[in-house]
Amino acid sequence: MSFIQFCRDRRFYSLFYIGNTLLILLVIKLALNEEGLFISNATIGYISLLSVVSLALFLFADYIRQRPFFQELRQAKENVSLESLLKVKEGITNEQLAMIKLFGQAFEDYSTRLHTAQEQHSRSYHFANRWTHQMKTPLSVIRLILQEQDEWSKEVLVDQIEEEVGKLEDGLHMMLSTVRLQKFELDFSIERIALLSVIRSVLHGKRKTFIRYRIYPRLISEAEEVFAATDKKWLIFVLEQLIQNALKYSSTLAREPSKYITVRVEETDNGVTVSIQDEGIGIVAEDLPRVFDPFFTGENGRKLQESTGMGLYLVKQICDQLGHSITIESTVNEGTTVTLFIPPPSAYSTLLR
Repeated sequence: MSFIQFCRDRRFYSLFYIGNTLLILLVIKLALNEEGLFISNATIGYISLLSVVSLALFLFADYIRQRPFFQELRQAKENVSLESLLKVKEGITNEQLAMIKLFGQAFEDYSTRLHTAQEQHSRSYHFANRWTHQMKTPLSVIRLILQEQDEWSKEVLVDQIEEEVGKLEDGLHMMLSTVRLQKFELDFSIERIALLSVIRSVLHGKRKTFIRYRIYPRLISEAEEVFAATDKKWLIFVLEQLIQNALKYSSTLAREPSKYITVRVEETDNGVTVSIQDEGIGIVAEDLPRVFDPFFTGENGRKLQESTGMGLYLVKQICDQLGHSITIESTVNEGTTVTLFIPPPSAYSTLLR
């Protein structure tokens, strides 16, 4: 900012100062005339000139005092970047100091948002890459089955293809849910649902997988029906992921028809608890703290080689968004218990806001 521009911005103050000076001189002249004294116009002009010169000197001194701030602001404007705003530090007035503070807050908010966006993009990229490779497996299996269909009976052929198609459907569902989760606030609705009916529906949808893996589902509840306030669509996704994991990590030990996946529902004054317990391979203790991290597959994932490491991560993100809590307990070669807690309807006032 040049000195001319600086003065132009303060023209109203300058005009007010000059007008106020002239008004004071006029009052003094009229007062002297009443006393029979006389002050010449030349003297009034001289005093006015001195006042204007004093104003100009004051404006120039004030400009010199603030010039470092203006120079830094001009450099930041030329660089056109948020980082350059952090270099503006030579504030003098309260307005300038407030502006510098605002620059810092804006940059901090920008950095946080950028970091979050970069993490989200990186996560999406890695997940899409891993998901694409994983989806190639059932397609390759289906192609191989079709090439060798003469060696299979019709029942076995259909059963094998259905299993691989199920894997494709689960993968597509997970990908769509990942995309929708990025705009979760636009895609959820809290309602009162019949929880046991929803769980029965999810278990029924997995019936062929239960039969294939020779595992029996059990639903235990003291009440004939339990109602909970949640988003039905997202809860179904959570339950499907948890039951699918229980099936996947139980199948390797299901050599006899005595394996169970038990879903237990308990209703209290504090909310509803849903626990899903399997009798599978379990999770090693050192992996438990990281099971909700994105892309973490752990020792079990390396054994089965069918995990994207995103299922439990998405489950945790959805539960956090819905205000539900989720915990996991596990013992190697004995099984895993995942506990989902749904709070009472009164707890959703903050979430809905």
